[in-house]
Amino acid sequence: MTSVPNSLDPTSRPARHGASAAGGSASLAFTPIEAFLGGSREAQPLRRSLLSRLAVGRRDPVNLLSIALALAVATVTLVRGPASPWAALLATASFVALEMALALVRRSQWQGPILILRFGLALGFIVLADVLVDPSGGWPFNALMIPVVALAAAQDERAGWLVVGALILAFLPGYVMGEHSLDLSQRLIAWSFAAIVTTVGTRRVVSTLQRSRDRLRHAQTLQRRRSRQLTAVERVGEILAREGPTPAALDGVVGLLDEVFGYQFPSIYTWDGRALQLGAQRNYATPIESFPTDKGVIGRVARTREPVFLPDVTLDPDYVAASDAIVGEISVPMLGQGDLLGVVNIEMPGPRRLDEDDYATMKIVADRLGVSLALGRERQKLTERAALMDAFVGFSHTLGGSLDPETVTRHVAAGAARVIAAEMLTVIVRDPASGEFRIAQVEGGDPSIQGVVVQPGEGVSGRALSEGRVVVVDRQERADRPRAIRNIRMADALAAMSAPLRVEETVIGALTWVRENLERPFSEQEQEVASLLAGQVALAIVNAELHHVTEVAAVTDALTGLANRRHFDATIARADAARRRQPERDRRKVAAVIFDLDHFGQMNKLYGHQVGDRVLRAFADVVRGRVRDSDLAARFGGEEFVVILEGATLDGAVQLADDIRAAFEGLQFDLPDGTAIGSSVSAGCSALEPSEVAIAQLLERADVGLAMAKASGRNRVVAA
Repeated sequence: MTSVPNSLDPTSRPARHGASAAGGSASLAFTPIEAFLGGSREAQPLRRSLLSRLAVGRRDPVNLLSIALALAVATVTLVRGPASPWAALLATASFVALEMALALVRRSQWQGPILILRFGLALGFIVLADVLVDPSGGWPFNALMIPVVALAAAQDERAGWLVVGALILAFLPGYVMGEHSLDLSQRLIAWSFAAIVTTVGTRRVVSTLQRSRDRLRHAQTLQRRRSRQLTAVERVGEILAREGPTPAALDGVVGLLDEVFGYQFPSIYTWDGRALQLGAQRNYATPIESFPTDKGVIGRVARTREPVFLPDVTLDPDYVAASDAIVGEISVPMLGQGDLLGVVNIEMPGPRRLDEDDYATMKIVADRLGVSLALGRERQKLTERAALMDAFVGFSHTLGGSLDPETVTRHVAAGAARVIAAEMLTVIVRDPASGEFRIAQVEGGDPSIQGVVVQPGEGVSGRALSEGRVVVVDRQERADRPRAIRNIRMADALAAMSAPLRVEETVIGALTWVRENLERPFSEQEQEVASLLAGQVALAIVNAELHHVTEVAAVTDALTGLANRRHFDATIARADAARRRQPERDRRKVAAVIFDLDHFGQMNKLYGHQVGDRVLRAFADVVRGRVRDSDLAARFGGEEFVVILEGATLDGAVQLADDIRAAFEGLQFDLPDGTAIGSSVSAGCSALEPSEVAIAQLLERADVGLAMAKASGRNRVVAA
């Protein structure tokens, strides 16, 4: 027996293009069927396509209608038992098979005609069933035409009206030719109107449902799109809240508006307190960098804090064009607790038009961004405040390290400039002698202004001195500065902040910071820290001054202002010890002059101690005016004074002493009775050579010279 290859046997599959000349035709004819039944890779697309069409056919509404019509006709046929039931049943089966076959045709360009054909077949089947089952004209299946009409209208409005037309035409010839009864005419009219009403009603219901479905789909699509968009905005919002309105974060926002939302020209402007500054943008060739509140739609939004939707920008007179292609614009303010933080703006060219959905979306976006920006700025403020307070604490520790007024002033200038960054910082303090406010120290900037007098009420520093509060100017032109500092070597426009140094209600000076970068004005946190810092500085300066006064009082004669005896003795002792340690070649010459006012005791008795004190102070002033800062001048006791002259020769000491004697002799002192008296002084001088060590020996020699001057008639200078 010849074996036949089994198509189900994987080991005996037919050749793809025929196995032999004898069996090639048969093989080609049955290969698709065998391939479908088998599991070949080539058959899988064919099998999937056919199974897919069969699955769709089971859900096809016309197929379901055809089966329902067939069941109704078959049931009536079997019950009534017509003369030729097999013809009716054969027609029924053929009708169902043909409908299912037509349902398998999936070509889109044929769908409309095939749908009309299928409903036509349904009507034809109903008419044929009426004739086969009841030749007498009773038309038992006419009622089945109503669901056909309804489904046709539901599927396609054009198909519905064609079915109604076919229904009328099916009965119209017999009616026109007179082959009808009154009952037939009435039924024709009734069925026609019923079909029309059914078609209209069904179509309206279906149209309403379709519109509802379309609206629902649109709403769902819009909701999904908006959900995706807002999810993206939330991500960027988290970045803004965490990092603040950094350029990178703002660029990420406009990137989303461009790439995710599809807005071609997005931009974000941030509010700096004076104008809107461009934070980020996309696709503009020449973007507008700054918007004042009195210019453009964006400026109007910032001014009114109300969003604006312009479907056509040409209709708004405030519109300022950044691109000629723009058709529509949406501009929405970003607010935080009612404060303006910025404006988010989108512009679109044609052909796409911005609509109310875009407007609603952008208001949500602006709201979310406003909250994020507010959180980000608060976080920045906290971070900035923490950094400033850390620097302030470090500054306070440094400030307490010295009680010398000059050292404290230098520390203040350097430390305050580190706490609050600036190109220049000035320390202004009140001169105890004159009461004037002077620039005592300058850090950075132009040091030539050190020592300049600052008038209260003039300039930023003067206002802080007169008003007793922190004064901030975000932009100060050169012409607006005080005349004394108008020509400092800095930029023509500056930002300045000045904080008064106050002790209780008294202003003793001011700290002034100056910045050349106008894009970085002094923040609220910096103003707060400046006030705290000024309070610390004021206390440090007052403490240093008090310490200096106390220190000076301890070494100064209260009446004359010269060094007192205790300070003189301590200084001489240190100088003597230092001279003993020095080798001879390093020792300098030193000279001394001892003065004694002539007949001072008698003057006190005759004119009183007040006149005597005036004479002592006058002599001290003469001495102070003629000695060097490096010399030591002291009240030695009573009416005796001594001057130590470092590096001076004996001749130099004699010359200085004689100058002082002559100047004092020329003074006159008014008495209460209107008369005037004079006084004189005697002086003894001495000097040490480098080979000599003991300074005490120097004073002994000078004292000998003084005794010789008195013995020889007073009012003279004698060198021992």
